Amino acid sequence: MNSIQSRLASGLLISLIVISFILWISVSNNIQKLAENYIASRLEHDIETLLTAVSFNKQNQIIINDERVNTIYNRPFSGHYYSIQHKQSVIRSRALWDQTLVIPDAIPANYIQTYQPGPEHQSLIVISGQFTKLGQTIIISIAEDLTPVKNDIEQFKHYFAILTLFILFALILAQIIILRSGLRPLRKIRNELQALEKGQISELTTEVPYELKSVVNEVNQLSLALYKRLRRSRDALSDLSHAIKKPLTLLQQFSDKHKNSLDNDSLKTLNNQIDSIQQLTDRILKRARVAGRSRLNKVFNISDDLPVLIKTIDTMYPDKPVKTILNVPDHLEIQIDSEDMLELLGNLLDNAWKWARSEIHIIIKETDMLSIIIEDDGTGSKVESLNELANRGLRLDESVSGYGFGLAIAADIVKDYDGSLIFSQSEKLGGFRAEINLPVTA
Repeated sequence: MNSIQSRLASGLLISLIVISFILWISVSNNIQKLAENYIASRLEHDIETLLTAVSFNKQNQIIINDERVNTIYNRPFSGHYYSIQHKQSVIRSRALWDQTLVIPDAIPANYIQTYQPGPEHQSLIVISGQFTKLGQTIIISIAEDLTPVKNDIEQFKHYFAILTLFILFALILAQIIILRSGLRPLRKIRNELQALEKGQISELTTEVPYELKSVVNEVNQLSLALYKRLRRSRDALSDLSHAIKKPLTLLQQFSDKHKNSLDNDSLKTLNNQIDSIQQLTDRILKRARVAGRSRLNKVFNISDDLPVLIKTIDTMYPDKPVKTILNVPDHLEIQIDSEDMLELLGNLLDNAWKWARSEIHIIIKETDMLSIIIEDDGTGSKVESLNELANRGLRLDESVSGYGFGLAIAADIVKDYDGSLIFSQSEKLGGFRAEINLPVTA
C-alpha cells in the first residue's frame, strides 16, 4: 500500500471502527448496569416496606399483613416475588406458586444482589437482606424478572447500533472529503510533474502549502540546473564547431598555397584530415540546427515535430530532390526528450538523405513497443559493414565510410532509453534500413 491517501484512510477507518465499537459496548453495558441498579434500588425499598408488614404471634411465628404488601406479589408468575425466612420456616409470595428463591448462605450487613432463574424461564435479580425485628432474625429476599428490561435494552442496542453505523458512515464520508481536500495540492503537483515531463511547462507552481514548498523549490532548481547544463553542453559543442571553422579555413588556404612545395603523400594526408574535420564540424552544426531551442523535457510530437525535422534536413540538401513517404499515426507523442529524439531521427534521416537516390520511407507504429523504421533507395551497405554497424563497441563514425558517421550517437541515445537499433538492407527499396525499437514507457 504505497498511497498516502490509502494509508491515512485505512488508519482513520480502523480507528473510527474501533472507537465506534468500544462506544457501543460501553454505552450498552452502562445502560444495562444503570437499569439493574435502578431495579435493585427499588427492590431495597420494597424490602423495607415488606419489613413493616412482618409481625410475630405469641408462638413467634411470622405474620404478614397483606394490606401492606403490593398485590403484584400475589399474582402467579407476575415476575415480582418475595421470600421470608425465619429460623426453619420460609414464607413465599403467592406469585412463586410452588417454587422457591435461593437464599444466599451468608448475607453481609448490607444487601446482597444475586441472579438466578425463575418461574417460566424468567431471569431474576434477587436482593436479600438480614434483619432483626422484635428480637427475631429474619432474611427477606425480593426478586424481579429482568426479561422485559433486557428486551428493552436489546432493542436499545439495536437502535443504537444503527445510529452508530450511520454516524460512522457520516464520519467516513467526511474523512474522505477532508483527505481529498488535504491531498489536492499533491495531486496538483503530480499533474504539474507530468506536464513538466512532457515539456508543457518549465517549472512547478510555488503556490502550495508550506510543507510542500521546499520540495517544489528543490524540483524547480534541479530542473533549471539540468536544463542549463544540457544547454551549455550543446551550445559549447556548437560554439566549438564554429570556432574550428576559422583555423580550418586557414589550414585549407595553407594547403592550397603550399601544394607545390609539399610532397604528394603529405599533401594528401593534410587534405584528408582537413576534410574529416570539415565534415565533423558540418555534422555538429547540422545537429544544432535540427535540435533548435526546444523547451526542457518537451516530448516529441509526431504531427508537429516530424514535418519540421524533415523540412529542416531537406533544406540541407537543396540539390537532391527526395520524396518522403510517411506511414505514421496521428497525434502520437513519443515519451522521449524532444532534443534526444530530434538528434536521434536527425542523424538517421540525414544519413538516409545523404545516400538516397529519390525516395525515403518513414514508418512509425506503436504496439507493446514503439517501432520507427527509416529506409532509403540508396546503394545500401555490405553485410560485413552491417555487422560492424550493429557492434556497440565500435566508433561507427570512423570505421565505416559513408554509413556510420552519426550512427554511433543514434545508437547511444537508443541505448540510454533501453531500446534497440537494428541496421539492415531494405527489401522494398533496396537501400539502407534502420529500425528503432523503444519501450512505450521510455
